[in-house]
Amino acid sequence: MMEKDYKLWLDGTTLFIMLGKELSTTNGSQLTDELSKYRGKGIEKVVFDATALIFLTSSGLRVVFYAYQNLGGQPEIVFVNCVQQIYDVLDHVGIASFIKFEENEEFKKRYRKNNFSNLSKEDFEQAISEREKALERFSANNDVVCYSMKLK
Repeated sequence: MMEKDYKLWLDGTTLFIMLGKELSTTNGSQLTDELSKYRGKGIEKVVFDATALIFLTSSGLRVVFYAYQNLGGQPEIVFVNCVQQIYDVLDHVGIASFIKFEENEEFKKRYRKNNFSNLSKEDFEQAISEREKALERFSANNDVVCYSMKLK
């Protein structure tokens, strides 16, 4: 089993999920299993911190849909710092309509501190370049696929 590429915590009636670089078959079912522990717990809001997210598959989409359908009376779903490429997939498959999208500088600062604070300028620039290339690959590979997955 893959090491968890996310962190989960509850603050009152809000469930926070800090996603890693991907939400896919490698971690989607594990996250869904963890989310199932919060059924019936009065969750009113689920916040997906997507600051690091650069890869999303249909398994990842099922996690988002599961949170919306199974954690109470259709809690508010929020994606924070979602890049355009991930938003496009959520929109194309028809689930962006029930998701609120927000920007949060504190989440971005935490991500930078945890991932880039010890890097040299050259290593930082290389990491940013690699992230941009990964997003380009993700976008190019999902343009056709996402239309066949569209929810009706």
